[in-house]
Amino acid sequence: MLEFKYEAPANDDAFNKRKHPTSAIEHSVSAIKDYPHKLRIYQTNSSPFWQVRCFIKGKVHTQSLKTSFRNVAMRAAKEFFHIKVAELYQSKIVEREISETLFGDVIESAIAKENSRAKRGELSKLGLTIFTNRVLKTVNPYFGKMPLKAIGYKQIDDFIQYLTKNESSTTTIQQYIVATRKILNHAYEHQLIHHVPKFPTIKVAHTPRGSFSLSEYKALVRTSKQHIGRQITALDKTQKKRGRFLVNDFTFITDELQWMIRFMVNSFIRPTDLKNLQHKHVTVVRGHNTYLRLNLPESKKHDKPIVTMQGAVFVYEKLLEHHKKNHHASPDDYLFMPSLKDRTHLLLYLGWQFMYVQKLTSTERNVANGMKRTLYSLRHTAITFRLLYGGNIDLLTLARNARTSVEMVEKFYSSNLSAEMNIDLLQGKRKKT
Repeated sequence: MLEFKYEAPANDDAFNKRKHPTSAIEHSVSAIKDYPHKLRIYQTNSSPFWQVRCFIKGKVHTQSLKTSFRNVAMRAAKEFFHIKVAELYQSKIVEREISETLFGDVIESAIAKENSRAKRGELSKLGLTIFTNRVLKTVNPYFGKMPLKAIGYKQIDDFIQYLTKNESSTTTIQQYIVATRKILNHAYEHQLIHHVPKFPTIKVAHTPRGSFSLSEYKALVRTSKQHIGRQITALDKTQKKRGRFLVNDFTFITDELQWMIRFMVNSFIRPTDLKNLQHKHVTVVRGHNTYLRLNLPESKKHDKPIVTMQGAVFVYEKLLEHHKKNHHASPDDYLFMPSLKDRTHLLLYLGWQFMYVQKLTSTERNVANGMKRTLYSLRHTAITFRLLYGGNIDLLTLARNARTSVEMVEKFYSSNLSAEMNIDLLQGKRKKT
């Protein structure tokens, strides 16, 4: 009797292969717009987090982006790319004669230097990102192919004229000049040029947004309260860019907007603090004076606590009462929009609501200089109100509590004060002793 021995078909393995759990899920692989096509983000079956992969200098580099949100992953991938490129080129300034070294040859090592400063805490993460973007998108395309030794006062002045023609503000031009100077200073430190050229002087015209008057402030609070639940009908460009289906939940006036306006005007905080402010950062102090002590995370290299006006206590207690009903009152919960765990677009969503209420109250622009007013104007209002109604408060105390400097208070926050506002002080007389 013949025996038949079963042999598997030679191509069975090709059909039965199982992908490793760490392999990319095909439909999740996404390229990053305006970046090399080999920079991709993707998801795997082994982690809820997005991953990034990029082929640089003959090697594949991968890393977990520690986020399950696609938009956040996109930004993290860009930062990963800049840092990785900087690290790879840190010690590879092109070895040419000084006469042949191009401006673009030192870009990567200069960025690597700033990256090291950021890791040491000398430069903020945001500062590094802003510097990198300015250099790669504007400074390098203009100067990149110029020999370092050929860049002098005239070439830098031509760059300023180029920016001016593109309608850049004096503040923006100044920032690009600072980035350019950093690159040239780096070249000088590495003995690639004999001296740093003289730079043209840019006179920056400061046009502060200004504060709201007392009547405007009251109108903002009243209107935001009256229109709770009302939809913002006219989407602006930033909303349309993200797609209506992504922003519908945030195009309504929320009940938190009125409290946010009152809280900012009574607490001196910056809009960015709204993103990070949690219940664990807030302490209610009752004694001779009643106020909140805010132990906020560091912002703009300031980490001292902020003490608020008494009005902020009432606002906080109302918010706390509201959040307890929705189970968002634990120490780690946020004060504003606690259900929004990804805080990236919080200020954008609050900004849409605030701009809509400004439109309803006709307070969009500063009457004095026509500048558009934003959430930051509420901080201006908080400081201005103290200057107007705070008695003989000294600027140093006010500046320190608001985490700024006396110079900034004088230059920006008190710029809209007129002599008539303090007519009582001007006409006051010394008491006879």
